Amino acid sequence: MAKDFKSTDYGDLYVDPETHDFVLIDGLEEIAQRIKATLETNYREMDVLDPEQGLDYTNFLGKRFNKELASDELRDTIRRQVPEVDSVEDIEFKFQPNRKLTINFKVMATPTDSELSQEIEGGVDIAV
Repeated sequence: MAKDFKSTDYGDLYVDPETHDFVLIDGLEEIAQRIKATLETNYREMDVLDPEQGLDYTNFLGKRFNKELASDELRDTIRRQVPEVDSVEDIEFKFQPNRKLTINFKVMATPTDSELSQEIEGGVDIAV
């Protein structure tokens, strides 16, 4: 079973307010956090650690946004980089007035400690 430190919406490590300890997550919550981190990382941004990590933002930039190309890129990235994901069920794009793009996703994933595929919903904001 994969475990990770829980992070805040800003990418900082989450500290339990009562115990003041870092919080570990697993299962669906860990998979959702990994998808979010993958989509927030620009492809090849982590040159030294993992050059194949991240989302290629090329199809998200510029005045001629192509929803189909962007959706295909997202689906491919999620399936390739998060092996627990069985299928990407839905992707929704919403442009914000402050040059940000909100991407909401719904996937079916099977955690390593389960045989049952379960739904995960999440979202990220990227600058465009």
